[in-house]
Amino acid sequence: MKLVMNMVRKPFKAGEVIFDISEKSDDLYLINSGTVDIKSNEGLTLATLKAGELFGEMASIMGERERTACAVTATNAVIDVIDAKTMQRKLGEADPVLRALIRNLTNRLADANEMNERQWLRLNIYQSLTPYEIEKP
Repeated sequence: MKLVMNMVRKPFKAGEVIFDISEKSDDLYLINSGTVDIKSNEGLTLATLKAGELFGEMASIMGERERTACAVTATNAVIDVIDAKTMQRKLGEADPVLRALIRNLTNRLADANEMNERQWLRLNIYQSLTPYEIEKP
């Protein structure tokens, strides 16, 4: 049985926010054309995605309803917004082992994103110090 995906194609201008941190949504996004930056709470670019790539899946897979990152178009873009129910149906039909694997990898990615942001914040602190302040005991 083939499932029909419910999606809407939307144009976005460069610099437009597709979704922001803490927004409640679990829709998915497929880039038809253009590029999209995924940014952390502190503004760290976690990824730059291009045509054919999917994003926004983590909130749905992890069972969270709030976004943990911000998606902003880096260029003009055309993006297919995929209904959240479609993702849930497809995950529900997947083999339980594959569902567990997807959830595990998604959790690892979320942890890696948090670790990258912490390291980025530390680096910014060190960049503000002079060499003398860094070497001082």
